[in-house]
Amino acid sequence: MFNYCLVYRIFIDKVIGLSHFRLMKSLLPIALLAVVLTSCQNKPEPVIESEWSPEQPKLIDYYTEKGGAKYKQREEKYYEDGVLEYSGGYDIDRKRHGDWKYNYPNGNLWSIGTYDHGKKNGTKKVYWPKGQIRYEGSFENDEKSGRWVFYDMEGKVLDERTFPSPAQ
Repeated sequence: MFNYCLVYRIFIDKVIGLSHFRLMKSLLPIALLAVVLTSCQNKPEPVIESEWSPEQPKLIDYYTEKGGAKYKQREEKYYEDGVLEYSGGYDIDRKRHGDWKYNYPNGNLWSIGTYDHGKKNGTKKVYWPKGQIRYEGSFENDEKSGRWVFYDMEGKVLDERTFPSPAQ
């Protein structure tokens, strides 16, 4: 029977010039450095700002450090039963930044919109309580722009409007 392990070891030894031990020994510092670098990243620190009960938070803010100062990076608010009411991020100047999502008490998505340093930018979608789209459109520099479409609960288009792009 042919020994593939022996062929592999000879290949590593002769072609690459490293024994298994030397190969592993040379990769160990790189692996350790990768672990250290990924574990030293600034992970946001959660702070319970208010609570429904000792077991159930109402509002959690996530703080991170940048330039020696702490700032609120993210916020999550919960309904009394623990369902997420909304979540969204902030920039270092405490302005809304990134996706903000709101949920109905049943947990279904109510709306999602994007902020760019405090201004609404990008797609905005709002849903009916059972999950059907209610309306959708775009914001540009905090103003409605482009095509907006409004739907009834069955998904039938009720209205369409087009807004001009705001002057930059």
